[in-house]
Amino acid sequence: MAISPLFNQPSHIPINSTFNQTTAISNTSYRRKSFISKSKLELEEAIRSLEEETITTIISKDQQAIYNRLISSCIQHKALSHGNRLRAHIAQARFEPSLFLNNQFINLYSRCGDLGKARQVFDQMPERNIVSWNAMIAGYCHNAQFFDALSLLQTMVEDGVVPDYLTYLSALRASASSGVLRHGEQVHARIIKDGFFLSRIEVGNALINFYSKLGVLHDAESVFDTMMSRDEVTWNSLIAGNSQKGNCKRAVALLVEMLEEGELPDEFTYGSLLALEDTSYTEKLHSQIIKKGLASNVFASSALLDAYGRCGKPQDARKVFNSMIERNTTSWNSVISACIVNGAITEGIQLFFEMQKSEVIPDDYTISTLLKAAMTHLSTFTAKQLHGVAYKMGLWRDASIGNTLIILYAKLGLMKDSLHAFEDISEPDLISWNSRVQAHLNNEEFEQALILFIEMKHLGFVPDKFSFVAAMEASAALPCCKTGRQIHCNLIKAGLLPLDAFTGSSLIDMYAKSMAVEDAKKVFDRINIKDLITWNSIVVGFAQNGYLNEVLKFITLMKQESNEPDNFTFASILTACANATAIEQGKQVHALILKSNFKVDTALTNALITMYCRAGSIKDAKKVFSSIHEKNVVSWTSMISGYTQCGYSCSHGGLSNDAIKYFEIMQMRHGIKPTFDHYACMVDILGRAGRLEEAERIIEGMPYKPNALVWRMLLSACRIHGDLERGKKSMEKILTLEPDDSAAFVLLSNLYTDLGFHEGAMKIRKLMREKGIKKEPGKSWIEVNNRVYEFMAGDISHSQTEEIYSKLKQLLKPLRDEGYVPGNSFLR
Repeated sequence: MAISPLFNQPSHIPINSTFNQTTAISNTSYRRKSFISKSKLELEEAIRSLEEETITTIISKDQQAIYNRLISSCIQHKALSHGNRLRAHIAQARFEPSLFLNNQFINLYSRCGDLGKARQVFDQMPERNIVSWNAMIAGYCHNAQFFDALSLLQTMVEDGVVPDYLTYLSALRASASSGVLRHGEQVHARIIKDGFFLSRIEVGNALINFYSKLGVLHDAESVFDTMMSRDEVTWNSLIAGNSQKGNCKRAVALLVEMLEEGELPDEFTYGSLLALEDTSYTEKLHSQIIKKGLASNVFASSALLDAYGRCGKPQDARKVFNSMIERNTTSWNSVISACIVNGAITEGIQLFFEMQKSEVIPDDYTISTLLKAAMTHLSTFTAKQLHGVAYKMGLWRDASIGNTLIILYAKLGLMKDSLHAFEDISEPDLISWNSRVQAHLNNEEFEQALILFIEMKHLGFVPDKFSFVAAMEASAALPCCKTGRQIHCNLIKAGLLPLDAFTGSSLIDMYAKSMAVEDAKKVFDRINIKDLITWNSIVVGFAQNGYLNEVLKFITLMKQESNEPDNFTFASILTACANATAIEQGKQVHALILKSNFKVDTALTNALITMYCRAGSIKDAKKVFSSIHEKNVVSWTSMISGYTQCGYSCSHGGLSNDAIKYFEIMQMRHGIKPTFDHYACMVDILGRAGRLEEAERIIEGMPYKPNALVWRMLLSACRIHGDLERGKKSMEKILTLEPDDSAAFVLLSNLYTDLGFHEGAMKIRKLMREKGIKKEPGKSWIEVNNRVYEFMAGDISHSQTEEIYSKLKQLLKPLRDEGYVPGNSFLR
């Protein structure tokens, strides 16, 4: 029987029953009290007594029995060091171990994880029986060495040893855990040939388990149908297979058949059924569990807790938990998870504290669940507290705990703690490195994220799609098209083709943000199955680069391929239209929204308001604003900002009293707490109206720490209204916060000039030169032939620069002829 040499993904499986059979000892009663070891301490005394005795080359039957008894005790207590001492003593006595004793040594070393010594004993045995082979094969399975287990089975057959049903049970478990179908199929063929299929129900059950775990349910059903007798394990294996595959109806139908055949479901039956994705059966199964008398069973109750958590019914989960007489770690974990998954984070954390007070010890899953909850709760105290618990439990070096801590601390902005969490992991895995890269992304440390990605590769870790997506996100944020292309090249070399929607969308986003829209389009065309996220990526990418006409074509194609745009799609396009002041395309998008006939959310209506306001269409913005049933903070801010931008705000119209009234209505009538932006708007409104003292009082009295922006607003108002003293004070505040703010220097310089203090203005300009501060050039956008172009003051980068400036001169001449002369403030 040919066995593949590759078993890449081992996982733990239950120890073979061979261990139980081969550890049996003779019932002969020995009166040597010093060698009877009921505890590890007694075993130590027995081994020491043996070592202190004079070694003789003549071994009595009594002495052989003592060896047998001691090795069995070593197995019982998993006492590896004691077993080594016993084996050394036997070697010194030049005693040839019996077949039974050698088999016991194989069992000991296998149970203790020392497969090297187990194989050494096996290879050195002068004779072996079926128990010897089974013990070694079972040892490999127990230690997740599945290739070695199947390879030894092949050697066993080649040596002419006939496997028994225990051999095949181990081989099927190894095949199931290896995940390679043909290995199990070969074992199945051998089982049929040797005639074990019909004679042993355990073999049929193991075959069903094998095919079910690999998702080959038609073969599992075939084995099930041909079995002459079945027990609860048979039914449970097939029900579990269908449950894991998501075949809800078939799993439930099997339960009905099971009951009809008079087989009683147990806790494992209901555990598999409660794991079904379709949670509509949960309450019915709960009722059956009560009727079958399994309500007090910890396993069944824990499965119920988990199911109610997935149903979105944490209160029902809590009722089940409160009714449990006995609780273990799993049941506590299930009820904590049920609360946290459904948003009851405080209750979940409180349950954890109750768990600590009980006699049940939390495990790594408990801590990991709570740490993930802390990510949404974002409490430094909670994070540190849970980290401390993990430390006390000895789990602080565990990768699953450490990986979560890396991200959690990063989200809290505690990058040093995040790094320490990474360094504490005893064996960092790929997820650890991905977490660390993501941590730097979360804190906008994009170059460091890329450096870590490269370091990870140099250390021999093979990046997965999550690694590449993180690297692409960092490249897009810089943005650096050259780096992005290198990442793309590495992704192809890693064999991650064809592109899935997740990876492809990240590539599109990266190229679009690097202004390489043609590359983004090529990637888009190569994605076979495009989902909504993929379409949104290409639409947003083209919109952000000013290709708004192409965006509308993408929307049409999107609809043709049955991918309806959502709120995010339209909001992203409208934001791009607003940034480019592309009113015509914005109106077309608005028309598409109305035709789409889907529920428009507040974010989308806010985007519409912003787009119309920036394009100067305040009436359309007001219509959209009036249509919102539930206005939020952003809605009010968008509209107020829009009025200001369009020149129709209270400040520009001199209606500052109305502004104060609206500011108060928003709070008193609508219960909306003003944000920083609202206070900034009020400063701007009062400042433009010349009410500088009131504007200053708002800055100093608002419940937020003033930033350079609001002080700059006040400084701008001081320049307009000629308030030099308040302007100088505003300048001092700005420089404290942003010492190199060029706009502040320019505003103060202009204020001095407007008031005729040219010497003061010259000093400001000189100070700017000494500090190396340059005035940021202004920017303008213009739409020509459905394409948006960006210009800076004095820009000569456009290919038609000469024609543009020539036209500007032609436009300025008739203005001058009519007597228009720009003021000084327009020349700066």
